[in-house]
Amino acid sequence: MKKNWKERRKILLILFLWSLPWLSLGQEGRMKQHIDFDWRFHLGDVSEASLADFDDSDWRKVDVPHDWSIEQPFSKDNPGGNGFLPGGIGWYRKTLEWDKRWKGKEVLLNFDGVFMNSEVWINGNRLGKRPFGYISFGYDIASYLKPGKNKIAVRVDNSQIPSARWYSGSGIFRHVDLIITHPVHVARHGTFVRTPTVRSTEAMVAADLHLVNRLGKVTAAKVISNIRDKNGKVVARQENAIQLNVDSTQLTQQFTLNKPLLWSPETPHTYQLETDIQIGNKQVDHYTTVFGVRKLEFDATHGFRLNGKPTKFKGVCEHESMGGLGAAIPADALHRKLKILKEMGCNAIRVGHHPFPDEFYNMCDTMGFMVMDEIFDGWLHWPGFGKAKWDYGAYFQEWWAQDLEELVKRDRNHPSIVIWCQGNEVWGFDKHLDVQKAIYDLYHRLDPTRPTTQAWATHTYLDIVGFNANGEGKDDIARFHREHPNQVAIGTEFPHTRQTRGVYRTKTSYNPWDKPDKSGHEASAANVAKLYPIPDLSEEEVFPEYDARYASGYDNQTRKISVRDAWKLVRDNNFYIGQFRWTGFDYLGEAWGWPSRTNNYGVIDLAGFPKDDYYLYQSLWTDKPMIHLLPHWNHPNKAGIPIPVVAYTNGDAAELFLNGKSLGKQALNTDQLQLLWQVPYTPGRLEAVAYKNGQEIARDTVETTGDAKQLHLSANRTQLTANRRDVVFITIDVTDTQNRLVPDRSGDTVHFEIKGPYRLLGVENGDILDMSPQQVNWRKTFMGKALLMLQATDQPGLVEVKATAVGLTPATMKFTVKNKKR
Repeated sequence: MKKNWKERRKILLILFLWSLPWLSLGQEGRMKQHIDFDWRFHLGDVSEASLADFDDSDWRKVDVPHDWSIEQPFSKDNPGGNGFLPGGIGWYRKTLEWDKRWKGKEVLLNFDGVFMNSEVWINGNRLGKRPFGYISFGYDIASYLKPGKNKIAVRVDNSQIPSARWYSGSGIFRHVDLIITHPVHVARHGTFVRTPTVRSTEAMVAADLHLVNRLGKVTAAKVISNIRDKNGKVVARQENAIQLNVDSTQLTQQFTLNKPLLWSPETPHTYQLETDIQIGNKQVDHYTTVFGVRKLEFDATHGFRLNGKPTKFKGVCEHESMGGLGAAIPADALHRKLKILKEMGCNAIRVGHHPFPDEFYNMCDTMGFMVMDEIFDGWLHWPGFGKAKWDYGAYFQEWWAQDLEELVKRDRNHPSIVIWCQGNEVWGFDKHLDVQKAIYDLYHRLDPTRPTTQAWATHTYLDIVGFNANGEGKDDIARFHREHPNQVAIGTEFPHTRQTRGVYRTKTSYNPWDKPDKSGHEASAANVAKLYPIPDLSEEEVFPEYDARYASGYDNQTRKISVRDAWKLVRDNNFYIGQFRWTGFDYLGEAWGWPSRTNNYGVIDLAGFPKDDYYLYQSLWTDKPMIHLLPHWNHPNKAGIPIPVVAYTNGDAAELFLNGKSLGKQALNTDQLQLLWQVPYTPGRLEAVAYKNGQEIARDTVETTGDAKQLHLSANRTQLTANRRDVVFITIDVTDTQNRLVPDRSGDTVHFEIKGPYRLLGVENGDILDMSPQQVNWRKTFMGKALLMLQATDQPGLVEVKATAVGLTPATMKFTVKNKKR
């Protein structure tokens, strides 16, 4: 408990400092103003909206991050790739009141991401256009600002969908800042901190600084840099007197750290490089760079070593969307997502298939995730390369180098980032090796300290081979190693298994193109031969009642390979350094057909509720004693029918009891990686006891519940701050009279009566077939659960939530919203 609180307090402190409306350091130093609040928004195109004197008073007021697509109804007329949600054209406008501190300063208007085709104006002056919705960008607006009111206008065009192969969202869906600096300052993304030598006794640190001088003449300055440890203590210092050239000067400073605190997922220590620029006796800039000290080594013999320690990537792929929130994700929601993954034992994340918001990487630095940072889904334009019709490929040739440089310079100081990814499943890339080489070369010119990979690419211009489904067949990985014994490989998207929370099937299921099925799909004999055998759990299907569009909670529904066999490839081969399973969380989009919002590839559903495979990974990836039983034990009309009961544990044996009677103790087979009992169904209590070296280490229980009688509410916090950012996640459970979750109960429409200062962010239940609106005060339950998400306003007070459903006893809860500290 204390450890979790310390971790959260550290992250909240970072986010608090990040969220201060003004952060002013030094006598005339840098200021950062967050301008997320009180934008005006209009859905639809308005040709005059770029004009400074345009009247937007009747437009809706919104805060950013904002995603207008998730606010709209699902429709089968929209593409399934976009989750059956619309795109469109939207306008945003914001008024900036002149601040006297801007006079004589550089003022940068910085966007962390706008999806997509954004055009920006200030006081009617067009600043530019950025097609790529996932890249950050900034405009110098100082020369356009004037005393009085200043008007920012942003046009966002996501009208041609699908503009991605997944749900993208639409709008200013990340943060917006003003960065105010003296004419002499460290450039935007102007530092690159490297650690060329890392030992336990000392580390050499090199900082490349890009310094800007807009004074119009060569200027004498002093550059003073201090490195501070996690306690704020100065542990290294450098000072240089320098003549700053007009416009741009490069400077490298070198430091020695004694007994450095090394960064790793287990010990995510970070340092701060604080760079001050002085002219005469006046400090004109103060620039802080967070970095970590760690040593990365990759080779086929030893695999991946982090700080000299053999380490496997226990990773997941992640899309940016999050269920009912769409693509506009508050920091608290992102932290919740990462915390759930961390508790699963995940130590690595591949961003799919584009850059994520800056705060994601900050959290990975402090929470301890290794990141595969990816820039592009594809390279060239559709058709011919298998990507979305109106995606970034249409702009790739003109914009790729500028966007890649923005990504690398923004992200390269993050210790969490350990691998760059050049692209995802770039069909036909072998016919465009000149493009691959150009991307590879630019990565290594901008950052020679990290390797690159590419998903579904096994040769040529990359450092680490990446396997997606092309590595999931029997002998795929082994054959590659025989042919390329000195090549390091990684599962960039591996494996592809499917699950639905609370749904089970006892017959093994492969994807139709890999094996013939009853619907008439056929597969080649070669494909069938490559399937990893997953034995059926019964001769006849025990659970025929579930909708075929849902997937199985057992580890038996996949493309070619199970979770267990996929992990054994990582476990047993040094050259194969890890995997990023597809996916950690379910995500919106890439739906198979109406009505569905997504597929079921995640081990965590759209609401953030774990599925059974979550615990399978926990048994493979963690040392904290655990055991998990499946399925649940509510199976009416199945009396006497053998139910396959599976246990996942990181112990070495487990014993199963039914109503207190032992059904046998089994040793864990390290080849099978699960324990299985066939149990004729009898209502009651199933309990599993895990052992290690003969000693009990953990227990898990599932039991037959009574009928659904009441609702129960629980929240991840009971107190918020009136800062318009804090979020509370409220879980709704359908329970019996003993307050036990009824796991097979679905379809109860829960209505929410909410009083007090709050903003409704969204509702969710994890059901991929539920096409109900996402930002309303009701939600149907799915497998006994639903989720309500509320955000604080700028007003303190008491928030009261009442949940009601026909035939169930209501539930209430309260939480407080306190004044924001100044």
